Amino acid sequence: MAEFYSDPVGDQGPGNTNLDIIEINVSNDATDLMIDITTTSFESWTKYLVFLDYMDGGITGNSNGWFRNVDMGANAIDAFAGIWADGGGGSQTFTNDGSNWNETGGGSVSGISGNTVSLMFSMDALGIGVGDVIKFDIGTSGGENGDPATDLVSIGSVSGNWGGGSVAGDLRSYTVVPAPGALALLGLAGGIAMRRRRA
Repeated sequence: MAEFYSDPVGDQGPGNTNLDIIEINVSNDATDLMIDITTTSFESWTKYLVFLDYMDGGITGNSNGWFRNVDMGANAIDAFAGIWADGGGGSQTFTNDGSNWNETGGGSVSGISGNTVSLMFSMDALGIGVGDVIKFDIGTSGGENGDPATDLVSIGSVSGNWGGGSVAGDLRSYTVVPAPGALALLGLAGGIAMRRRRA
């Protein structure tokens, strides 16, 4: 089942509405975590930042795989993805070993439709499974090292302007659920077990 997370309209730092996140949709199937990012408008130069916290440890403060000026505070981030929409879209996914970011892959742009960019992350590559709680933040940015996140879903106000930095708030959370097919199999198994008990 998909979970929707809204973000206020017009809370991006610069006047560029393509940087204004208005909704995040998170879901999963048996193998992948899917994240849809919808902005007020779309420009192919927009960059998207995904911060994930799903295990003990992680890196706090101002550190990510793309050297963006985003301070995550005490939020301990385990994985980071930088996404671009240019040329059909692409992604770099990083995990950390407690001090360094290492590019590991496992993430990709699965589609671009209107103002929505869709991402897909291999749960196996990230070490995520059913029942795990994933805390996350998502931001928009420009294309240069040191750019801030001009909009962050963890706060409901302007998070950063060009030439400055950003500070995250409380992360949102999503719980990985069994895939629909798995739920159907569980229901079928339960029904068979009940019939056997009645026999």
